[in-house]
Amino acid sequence: MPMIQLTGSIAANSVNDNIITGSQFEYLPMPCALEFGLNGSAVGLQADVYSGADILCESMAISTQNRFPVYPDDYTLTDVAMQGERLKVRMRNTTVGALTYFVAVRITPV
Repeated sequence: MPMIQLTGSIAANSVNDNIITGSQFEYLPMPCALEFGLNGSAVGLQADVYSGADILCESMAISTQNRFPVYPDDYTLTDVAMQGERLKVRMRNTTVGALTYFVAVRITPV
C-alpha cells in the first residue's frame, strides 16, 4: 500500500496551492481507496482537499496535534478515486506567523 507523507512550513498569510505537487502519486496510477490525515503545529491552518473532481473539504480547520497523523485517529477524510485522477491538498495559513503542516495520504489499490 503506497503512502505519501509530507511536512512543510506555510509563511504568514500565505497559501501553498498543492503540497502534493511533484509526488509520484499526484496523478493516481491505479484505481484506489484514499485516506487523508491532516495535522498542523497550531490553530490557523486551513485545508482544501480534492480527489479528482471530488471536493472532500473546503477551508477545513485542521487538527493541532503538531505531529504526523496517527492511523486511524487522524484520518478524517476518505474517498475512492480512479486511475489518472489528481490529488490536491491546498494549505492556507491565516495567522501572522509561519505554521507547519503534517499530511499523510494512505493509498490502497482496489
